[in-house]
Amino acid sequence: MAQTKQQKELIVLGVLVVLAASLWYVYYGRSEKASSGLTSAGGYTPINAQDYIVLINGLEKAQKTEYKSSGRNIFVIGPMPVEQQAQQVAMKAPYRPQGPMPPPPPPPAQLPMIFFGYGMLPAGGPRQAFLKEESGDEVHIVSEGDVLLNHIRIVRIGNERLDFEDINTGQKGSKALEAAPVA
Repeated sequence: MAQTKQQKELIVLGVLVVLAASLWYVYYGRSEKASSGLTSAGGYTPINAQDYIVLINGLEKAQKTEYKSSGRNIFVIGPMPVEQQAQQVAMKAPYRPQGPMPPPPPPPAQLPMIFFGYGMLPAGGPRQAFLKEESGDEVHIVSEGDVLLNHIRIVRIGNERLDFEDINTGQKGSKALEAAPVA
């Protein structure tokens, strides 16, 4: 006898219902005490909560504290206003170093000449700077790496600045491009 599709589906449904009922009985249907993950292996022991004096004293101390403002509003996000910062900074004593003071650093290197131009001769060659003595009319033409006045080495010749180094002290300095005075 041939079974129809509907009859096959009813048989499969019946088998699934029986299987679900048996699984439910195995896991939940027993009358034994169900164990939960909250119980421990030992018995229940209540906490010893007889001495509340420490807690009460702590609460009383917290209630008696007073808020002392430092000048900053704790309910406003952002830095303090400038005048409040100045007042707080003024209240602090300035730092005063103790012990012997180190000698001051040497002054930066000085070039007693006027940097009034640069150029390249021949075209594509090394860059050369034109320096004029401040006191006289003598013009010096120097390249990068040249030593001037026996102690100043030209480090870099830029479009707006001439960088140099004092060989004796190791101090570095620079001279800005100055316009030549109109005669």
